Amino acid sequence: MNKKLIGVMLVSSILMLAGCGKVEYPDLPDNPVAFEMGSFEDKEHDGALFGTLEYDGRTYIGYGTIGRAFNQSDINRCIGYIVMDKNSSSSPDPNNTDIRVYTLAGDANHNFLMDYDSAGVMNQPGIWRAVDTKGKDMEIPDFIDDLGYGFWK
Repeated sequence: MNKKLIGVMLVSSILMLAGCGKVEYPDLPDNPVAFEMGSFEDKEHDGALFGTLEYDGRTYIGYGTIGRAFNQSDINRCIGYIVMDKNSSSSPDPNNTDIRVYTLAGDANHNFLMDYDSAGVMNQPGIWRAVDTKGKDMEIPDFIDDLGYGFWK
């Protein structure tokens, strides 16, 4: 192999490994919010049923996922965990605190929340968006991939 190709392969390998580094998520606070899942039906579009979280007087539904390299500086703090009750997609266990909820850095109005299963190895964070932001012109962090739900269009 020529030296150029070997160099490109080496740099590519290093970059891939660096992108797979584990993000250290903040721990639960001393008095975490125990988020109980609710539900919301999008009657305006396709009747899709969303899980909801309530935080600081606002309702949040699913919006997207992490779409690029994501690092610790994108997280503000952990605010609580999702209670695994009968409304959750996982097995009910009210003592399970593994699915943590975080605020995002640079989002002072808390228009978005993020959840992450701290017990998993290769879990993808989920992004929740406040329902009252629908139709508003607002900045969406560049690391968030919109999943294209009809409600948000």
